This record gives sequence, C-alpha cells and structure tokens, in this order.
Amino acid sequence: MKIATLLFTLAVAVAASAAELDRAAASLPGTEAQFSQRFTPKGFKNGQVESGTVTFGPLPMMRWSYLHPEQKVFVFDGNRSWLYIAAEKQVTVTTLDEKQRSELPFLLIGDPVARDRHFVVRETARGSSVEVTLQPRSFSAMIRSVTITIAAATHTIQRVAYSDREGNETTFDFSGFTKRSVASDFFHFTPPAGVGVVEQ
Repeated sequence: MKIATLLFTLAVAVAASAAELDRAAASLPGTEAQFSQRFTPKGFKNGQVESGTVTFGPLPMMRWSYLHPEQKVFVFDGNRSWLYIAAEKQVTVTTLDEKQRSELPFLLIGDPVARDRHFVVRETARGSSVEVTLQPRSFSAMIRSVTITIAAATHTIQRVAYSDREGNETTFDFSGFTKRSVASDFFHFTPPAGVGVVEQ
C-alpha cells in the first residue's frame, strides 16, 4: 500500500471513529438540560453529588447553574471562565490556556482539532447507545480516561464520566434536554455587588 493511500485510510478511520461524538456536539448549542454531578475521591465508594441546569451556547460557550447542595455558577465564554460561589461571596476568573482546556472534557467535545490532538477517540455501539472513549496521548495528562454515552436515536449526551491521574472519578448525568435560545452575554458573568473577584 502506498504511503499516501495509507495516510488517507487512517484519516478516514479517525473521522469515522468520532462521527457520533461530532453529531452529539452539533446538537448541543442552543439547548438546556438538568444535570447531576458526582465526584468520588480515590479509595471511596460514595461521592459528593451536586445538581442543577446547564445551558450550551455555540461551543465551547456554556453556563452551569448549580442549585444543590449549594448555589454556584460556572460560566465559560470560549476564553475565560467564571466560578461564582454564592456562600463565599467570591468569583474566580480564569483565562484558560490550551493545557488547561485539555483537562476539561466538556471543552473538547466541541473542538475536534484539540480533541484529536490530545486524545485517541473510539466509538462502540451498545444497544440503543453509543459509548465513546477518549484516551490521552500523553502519559503525563491530568485526565486519564473519558467515557461519553450518547443516545443513538437522538444524538444527545446521556453521561460523561472521567478519571484523573490521582484516581478520582467524576460523572455527569444529563436529562430533560430542551431548546433554549440565549444572547451571547449570557455566557459572560457579572459579579453581584459586594462580591470579591480573584483573577487567576
């Protein structure tokens, strides 16, 4: 097989392996869903559970509104993130570089170039769902593995689960996706009066 033919075959295989994930990413903008997030530290069977709603704009714009057990907001506009914790009256503002982006699976879902640069993607059909696994190309990566479960019929993401190099596990479960159109300034956070701002 000629080198050019081999490279073309490999390129087609890579594109096909992420086809369902790309369809899921395309369906996210302009939607809102309920989510439940579970963080389980290494060595523990039970983890802390938080829940709320998430709104997706043109990826990677997103806004996470946590309602339980405490109120907090995480907003990402494509370059900067804001984390506001109401009880602490503080918002942390961070400008994310490429390395930090690669450690946040949700930012990679809608960025196939960065995703394929940092991870090997594989898709497997499992009944009515498609299971997508992302394995880091670098042994020093913070994220060790990502598993994304997608409903094959609707191309909606049902679950995102990942582990880090410390052995901690994080799982997001999604339900009740609905259409929601919002202005771009919805993905920018303005701190309430009297709230401290920490720049990182």
